[in-house]
Amino acid sequence: HVTSNSISFLGICPQKTNKAMTGVMSSAGIPMDAGEKCMLLLKKCCKLVDSFEPNKTTVDAYVEDAPFLKDKKLGEVEKKFIHQIFYGCNRYQKFLKLFVTSFLYKCPATALRAEQTLYTVLSYLLFFRLEELGVAEFRQFLQCGYGTMTALLALMEYSLSVEELEKWVKVEWCKHYDVDYIEQDIIGKLQSFAEELRPVVEEVEFKATGIVKAAGEVQGGPVKSEKKLTEFKPFNITAPRPRLIPEPEVISREVKAQPVPASVHKNSLTKVEEAKKKQLEEEKARVQSKYNPSDHFSFETAARRDHDRDMEKLKEELDKERMAECTFQPKAAKKYVPPTEHAEVRHNAASVLREDALLKQKQAKEYQILKRYEEDLHDASAFMQWQEKMKEKDHMEEQERVHQRIVEMQMARESAIEAQEAAQRKKHIYAEHQKEELAIELERKEIEKAYELADKQKLVEATQEDRVQARLAEQEMTKAKEDKAEQMRKEKEAELERKKRDDEQEMERKRDLIKQIRALEKAPVERYKMFDPAEPPCQGLLEEMSLAELRERLKIVNIQHEKEVEDKRERQLAKKMEKQEELTEKAEMLAKVRERAREEQQQRHDQMRRQKQLEEEQKLQYREKCITEVADKLLLKKKQKREEELRLKRELKEISVKRQFLAANAEMVEKKAHAEQHAGLDREAKERQRVMLIEQRRRNQIKVGEVQIRRDNQESDVQQYKTMQMQVTERVQKAKAAHALLKDEIKTAARSARDVQKSKERRNATEFGHSSNAYIKRATARMAVSA
Repeated sequence: HVTSNSISFLGICPQKTNKAMTGVMSSAGIPMDAGEKCMLLLKKCCKLVDSFEPNKTTVDAYVEDAPFLKDKKLGEVEKKFIHQIFYGCNRYQKFLKLFVTSFLYKCPATALRAEQTLYTVLSYLLFFRLEELGVAEFRQFLQCGYGTMTALLALMEYSLSVEELEKWVKVEWCKHYDVDYIEQDIIGKLQSFAEELRPVVEEVEFKATGIVKAAGEVQGGPVKSEKKLTEFKPFNITAPRPRLIPEPEVISREVKAQPVPASVHKNSLTKVEEAKKKQLEEEKARVQSKYNPSDHFSFETAARRDHDRDMEKLKEELDKERMAECTFQPKAAKKYVPPTEHAEVRHNAASVLREDALLKQKQAKEYQILKRYEEDLHDASAFMQWQEKMKEKDHMEEQERVHQRIVEMQMARESAIEAQEAAQRKKHIYAEHQKEELAIELERKEIEKAYELADKQKLVEATQEDRVQARLAEQEMTKAKEDKAEQMRKEKEAELERKKRDDEQEMERKRDLIKQIRALEKAPVERYKMFDPAEPPCQGLLEEMSLAELRERLKIVNIQHEKEVEDKRERQLAKKMEKQEELTEKAEMLAKVRERAREEQQQRHDQMRRQKQLEEEQKLQYREKCITEVADKLLLKKKQKREEELRLKRELKEISVKRQFLAANAEMVEKKAHAEQHAGLDREAKERQRVMLIEQRRRNQIKVGEVQIRRDNQESDVQQYKTMQMQVTERVQKAKAAHALLKDEIKTAARSARDVQKSKERRNATEFGHSSNAYIKRATARMAVSA
């Protein structure tokens, strides 16, 4: 994993926010600022992810063989960073693909599919490497200029919104990963950085839109981010075992009261209260003497002028002065007079043809009807009339049923109103109960907030104490970086001086080349003979002709074409005149048909109006009839209800008389009831005793069976443990034997190698006077060649 120390190669200081910082790649020695470095790293990562083919090679092999990673601008640390980003994107490929796809579907207007790989890399850094990378380093990747700012703003807002993640992508994540892992390690962990990422989001929003919605207005640019403080975590030490607590000693509970001191009787409660009041007055006088009365605050807000109201008054006065010159009064609109004549509509060719085609369709239908009548000697007019009458009858019956249902609904309305009022009273009771529970819950939350505030205050005090030491360490680190930067700046100046000399030499060489090229351009050029248009090319081809003959033939062809065009134009004009005459005839015929149709339509409208009036009268009569029937039904129901009440009164009276006669024989009935109750109790006791005996017998059998099963399981566990011990012992013995054999073989091989080496050295010493090495081999070979 990439730690915060290994990523610090970017040359970014957390104390600086929007200033362009100049850093140098320590591994490559090429000057480059932080923005260019971040852009270069993002481009390499995106290119690596896009060009990777998992079916042909592995991740590590592809990173080693990639030609675009052999750039001199990339050092070892940069290559390590790109390698780990590439590995992480392939490891969490499903997770990142679901997130980026949901983001592209949610924001199709701002997100670009061409930058899909960039969104994948940034989302990997945001979800999995933000804690190690740091907010300040991640900000440089967003501000480097690689990618559209509006799309990056939408990506940050989407990733930091818990509601959007749960709505668009959480369900798909949970299909591949554990729910606790998604909620705690992914969404919860990112939300813990929300406060630190807010300034970064506001800065991106300012660059993308020019405003910051969260702050209301921008004062001098984006908000600066702060460095995350170090969080202290305890070591994972094994907890010691609890010690045995010795038996407590017996403590005597005898209480011996001390005598009351004499000073208690000298003082009293009134004297103590008077002393407190006197001390309080003295303290107030002392505090008032410390401050000057002129130092008190004087609130002048109420005395200020209401500028908004003054501006409104001034605007009203100015508008009145401007509008005073506007004395124009428009004339009143004329009263609308409806036309008495029918409007004549002008038709074009398309409308005439459409109407003519419609008329021909109607004529064809009428022709088919007449032909069918001629063949069958009857038509469907009688059936159609019967069908229309049946439809009208069904419609009238439906209207009558609807009116009857309306009256019945009016009768049920009162009962519904009573039920609604009862439901409202019940809801009021529930609402009061919920209000009481809500008040109790709010009080409990207030107490929890007070405890949480106290804990946070303690944490702030502890953090402030540690902050001083962190600032000292930062100053030392900053000083070391400045010294290193100064040294690297000097090296860069020397390198630039050397490069300047090389450029001058290269420029001198280019001047010589330019002079040679100009001299070649001034050399004489060979001239060619003039072209004769009347001379044929004489290339040995069929139908060869000169340019002049070609032009004459072209003129003849153009004259023939113009004559053909003129003949075609005359034919088209004649055809157009015929078509115009045909349209005129059709328009006259259609006007006659339209006039006749208008008269028939007027007759139909009059007949329908009379029919509608007749139907309204029938409906009114039926409605009155329904109301009369409902009133009769209501009277009948009321009468039945009164009769039912009278019958119930008579029955109640008869029941009271019977009870008076039965009261005399009450003792006999009571004795009989007691006897039946005792007999029932005896039967229940016997049945209960029988069931308990059966249940106890079944429990005893189960208990014996459990003891036997437990004994068998213990014996099988002991037997398995012994078998496992024997197998382990056998494997250990075999491993020891193999290990001893291997050690013997290694010792034998080492001994034989030493013997061979020593014999060779002794042989060389006898032949050359010293041992053989690389230098002696080269010297011997050189002597053999010379010989």
